[in-house]
Amino acid sequence: MRRSPTFRAMNARRTIARRMMTGLPESGLTPGWERDFAAFPPAGVLVFRRDFRDLEDLRRLAVRLRELARPQRLFIAVDEEGGFVSQLRGHLLVPPNAALLARGAGPGDIEWAARVTGQRLRALGVDWDFAPVADVNALPANPVIGPRAYGTDAKAAAHGVAEAVRGFQAARVACCLKHFPGHGSTALDSHLALPVCDADRVTIERRDLEPFRAACGAPAVMTAHVLYPALDAARPATFSRAIVRGLLRGTLGFKGVCITDALEMKGAAGGRTPLDAAMLALEAGCDLLLVARDDGSMPALQTGLAEALESGWLDRVDFETSAERIESFGRACPEPTVEELAQPLATLTPVDWEERLERIATRGLVVRGALPREAVALPWRVEAPDCLEGPGFRGCLASAGLPMRLLLGEPGAGEPPGVEFVAIASRVPLADSEFERLRALCRARPTVLVGLQNDAFLDALPEAAVRISAADATPLTRRAVSRAIADLWRAAGGIPTE
Repeated sequence: MRRSPTFRAMNARRTIARRMMTGLPESGLTPGWERDFAAFPPAGVLVFRRDFRDLEDLRRLAVRLRELARPQRLFIAVDEEGGFVSQLRGHLLVPPNAALLARGAGPGDIEWAARVTGQRLRALGVDWDFAPVADVNALPANPVIGPRAYGTDAKAAAHGVAEAVRGFQAARVACCLKHFPGHGSTALDSHLALPVCDADRVTIERRDLEPFRAACGAPAVMTAHVLYPALDAARPATFSRAIVRGLLRGTLGFKGVCITDALEMKGAAGGRTPLDAAMLALEAGCDLLLVARDDGSMPALQTGLAEALESGWLDRVDFETSAERIESFGRACPEPTVEELAQPLATLTPVDWEERLERIATRGLVVRGALPREAVALPWRVEAPDCLEGPGFRGCLASAGLPMRLLLGEPGAGEPPGVEFVAIASRVPLADSEFERLRALCRARPTVLVGLQNDAFLDALPEAAVRISAADATPLTRRAVSRAIADLWRAAGGIPTE
């Protein structure tokens, strides 16, 4: 039977939609959006904290999206790395950033944390986690990876990634290694610009590829919007046949699904239309296109890609090969069952979860220096970022046993002496003016510096009495830092409060 052009166009758009992961609109699931979603269901949806009010709401959202997509299989994905990249943070106590987790982990701890995370996600309706980060944090000034990586060298990062993948697999939730072939030695954030990795090919293969190689059995890999001149001088990894087809598929022999990082990020979108970026990614060999925010342009993008498929601009054989990989991916990770979705929320946290994570965080702290004896009798000024969940450092320090006589306001020349506590949660390197301010503070009075994210600044400020690398700012880490400071205070002669 001969099909009409309209039928063929709609069928082509449905086919294209199955090659896409999309975000949700800011307006929520309106009737018009639901009709279009049901007519052209994507392969999956990426959900953020902004999309749900509480955990029950997340469950309802997952169920509704799958109802709309039937009979197509729909993945529900989140970025759930732990630490500051977490959609569950504030609703559940989550593990710390990968760097602290890896530093403090005993045998099996990383696998355990990933397994519990995966079990939680499945019980909430989520079957795909865009984690673990497989980058090696090789450049201290890196503004986007930093403590999200399991290590600053290939061996440590590979160990952490392999353990995390085993944990997710045990929980029967799909995971995704990111960001191939490595985003850890770039000086720019690909959300904001196109970074360049200047490492030579040998370094990339020996250092950056090692975590991906160690976990090559993972079901999915996400590409980096980064230019690697040693691998492809013309195109960033997401758009590079040499990297996706040659390095990932050929050299590493990766058999799973390859998904792009979000195509609206400046590293991909700069100077390109959404259609151009999507076409380049498909031609490079990516199986799934990620568009993390639905701004209303999805129908036009799908229609443009459908026309390219119908006209032959997109290779049909490649398209069918990718479709088979996606189907296989779905069969290997069945969607959450009714029984899993009926689990009481109180059962999503093991009884030893918080205690074990606190022990890991405590072991993972890097503490240098000591408080001078005269600091015992001095009041404290606490300078720290606001906390979205849990008590801030003032409360944590007091709970740890320090008698918190607080100094208020900015330090001034006529002010009585005190101990300065400064916690910094910057992802980017500190400005020269901030270094000068901190150095002057450290020279003027006993100062405790705490790095909650990018910790490279601590090495440049040896004048501080105490420097603590925490690489994380979750509530349990704030408590661990406060206890470490209380120990230093007691070692200097302080007597804790009851």
